Amino acid sequence: MKEKNPNDYLKYSQLGLQLFLTIGICGWLGYKMDEWWNSGKPLFIILMILVGTTGAIYMLYRSLPKD
Repeated sequence: MKEKNPNDYLKYSQLGLQLFLTIGICGWLGYKMDEWWNSGKPLFIILMILVGTTGAIYMLYRSLPKD
């Protein structure tokens, strides 16, 4: 059985915050893009949230061990 390193706990405890911030910042950028182009619809918010979610899941996948 592999011994747990305290640094592993720090690494994985930051994943939730990283996912939340990535999706949140992308959503905020989408909101600002909708404001700037005066679209009247939440097109860019939805698009950027999808991009942020995809990027966050990719970062999560890359950070998991490959055992």
